[in-house]
Amino acid sequence: MAVEVDNSGGGGNVLVGFLLGAVLIAVAIVGFFMWDNYKSHTGGGSTPTATITVKKN
Repeated sequence: MAVEVDNSGGGGNVLVGFLLGAVLIAVAIVGFFMWDNYKSHTGGGSTPTATITVKKN
């Protein structure tokens, strides 16, 4: 009984891992900018305004 060892698939796994890591980083960057844009446009209500009326007697 002979045991055969196949070590020829290691390089492909490294390439797939590298590509998946690059995709995850790209998704994280796009998601961050979308979240930042959402947070900057939805404040806690409208900006406060002040009205000053000056009456001359």
